[in-house]
Amino acid sequence: MTLAETLKQFVEESLGILLGTGAEEILIQLGGTIILFIVVRKYFWKNITAFIEKRKALMDDEMAAARLLKDEALQIKEATDQEIKDLKLSLQTNLEVAKKSAEKEREHIISKAKHDAIRIKAEAEKELEQDLLKAQEQIKKEIITVAKALTEKVIDETLDDKHYEKWLDKATDEVRQS
Repeated sequence: MTLAETLKQFVEESLGILLGTGAEEILIQLGGTIILFIVVRKYFWKNITAFIEKRKALMDDEMAAARLLKDEALQIKEATDQEIKDLKLSLQTNLEVAKKSAEKEREHIISKAKHDAIRIKAEAEKELEQDLLKAQEQIKKEIITVAKALTEKVIDETLDDKHYEKWLDKATDEVRQS
């Protein structure tokens, strides 16, 4: 037996044991696979590779579009976050301005109310003082009239008002000093 025959026998036995088939069947399957590959390569390979290339290009385009959309979404999110931050800052500033304005308005109202209260109190005191003076004058005149009438009855003569006014002022001063 030659080396080639020994090798062939070894391969047949090894493959037969492994696959449970003989070498002829393996060669037939190998030949069919090669023929199938040649037919596919000659008639369908261009269509298959073109389809695969189109699919790959479509997937690349979709991935690029997805990346662009993602980048755009991130930019929009950042812009929106910045707008929200700016709005919050603006709102805080407006709130502080409104608080200061309200505080100034409150102080102005309080100041005006105090001023009005002081003015009203001063007017009331002035009016009260005038009313008091009028009342004192009226009481003084009534006292003079009553005193004059009594005196006229007592001495039965008529005296003038100036004389009685002097007499009454003197009596009033004496009452005040005592």
